[in-house]
Order: sequence, then structure tokens, then C-alpha cells
Amino acid sequence: MVDAPHISIIIPTYNEAGNLEELLRELDSALTGLDFQVIVVDDSSPDGTFDLVQKVARQNPWVQGIKRPGKLGLASAIIEGFRASNGELVVMMDADLSHNPRDLLALVEASRDADIVVGSRYVEGGSIKGWSPLRHLASRSAIRLSRALLGLSVRDTTSGFAIFRREILEHIAPKLEALGFKLLLEVLALSPNARIKEVPITFVNRKRGKSKFGMSEIIVFLRLCMDLRRHRKAIIASSAPK
Repeated sequence: MVDAPHISIIIPTYNEAGNLEELLRELDSALTGLDFQVIVVDDSSPDGTFDLVQKVARQNPWVQGIKRPGKLGLASAIIEGFRASNGELVVMMDADLSHNPRDLLALVEASRDADIVVGSRYVEGGSIKGWSPLRHLASRSAIRLSRALLGLSVRDTTSGFAIFRREILEHIAPKLEALGFKLLLEVLALSPNARIKEVPITFVNRKRGKSKFGMSEIIVFLRLCMDLRRHRKAIIASSAPK
């Protein structure tokens, strides 16, 4: 890709030692020729995830690890990784191999004329593999609720795979609560004037390890939607012509 920007890929981890090394190999292969760094933000995983990051980083200078004192959450991990990064484009993606590194190339290409690019499971060409009917229902219900409450046109508001232009995150970082695992929703809600694109991806349910999705995350999500509804209304009102 000609004149490709520097890319910072932020990967939050908790007990992902069984997946991370494979993911890093695939990223290295998929992004050959591009200027990128990977920052792994680990919440003191007891399975040795951070030790693995350090091992890989010793042989690959494009890998950097940050160890946090405890389990503080995916969204806050991405924000911490962003603050330690220097890329023009900031990527968030999961460590569990649900997101295919080769899909990242299409997202980077789409970022040429977009501020936010969403790796979308729910636009034409996108798909999900390995979910139960109940998980499908929960996901679609959450998306419908967020779109209705926040007035968003994005089809996949809860995706964990996205690219943000650095200036977008810098502008809204002081306002981010970084609750739970839905950082994309916060960024979308607080950036009403951003240029947004959705690129189809195939999401594959994790091969190894345990999902972080649970009832506590649903409660946090509902609270977040209500808080963001108030913030978004205030932002739109303040930017309206006087």
C-alpha cells in the first residue's frame, strides 16, 4: 500500500496465552510491508500472558507490552494502549482470534477517507461463526437498543474491531468513561461529525479460553447507553448554529 500511515494495534488481554502468539504471527504475516506496532495491554493474567508478550517482544521490536495491576476492563485497556502509542491510525482488536488479521487490510484501506472504520458483522458480506441462537439474539438486541437510543446509523455498534484516526480519540479521550467492553459505542456517540465507514468481516467465536461476555457486562452496557444518550444530546446541541 503506497504512503500507508503508521498503525498502532491495541490488543487488550486477560488469560490469552493460548491465543496470543498465533495472533501476533498472523498480524506479522498479514501486515508485511506496512509500518505498524502492536501494544498488548494485559490485566495481570494469571496464565502467563504477559510473560509471553515479553518473550515475543525481545525478538520483535514492533511488539510492546503493558502490564496493569488487575482486571480493569477491555475499554480502559484500549485507552491506556492508545496513550502509549504513536500511530496515525489506532486499531482495536481482540486477542482471542475472533478477528482475522487479514481483514485489517480492508479496514486500513477504508480509513483513507474515514475517521472511524468499523469491522462490521452486520453489513452485507459480514458474518458470525460459532455463536448460539441466544448469543445472536443478545447481540442484535443490544445493537438495536443502542442505535435507537443514540440515533446511530452504524449497523454494528458493538464491534470490537475498529480503526480510529488519532485525532478522533485525542479529542474525546477526556470524556471517555471506558466502562466494560464497548469502547466503539462511546466513540461513535461522542463523535457525531465523524466520517464513518463499515467494512464486512467474519467474526469467529473464540477457539480457546473463556468469553468475557456475561450479565455484568449487559448491565454496564445498559447504563452506558443511557449516559451516552445525555452526552450525545449535549454535544449536538452545543454544535448547533446559534
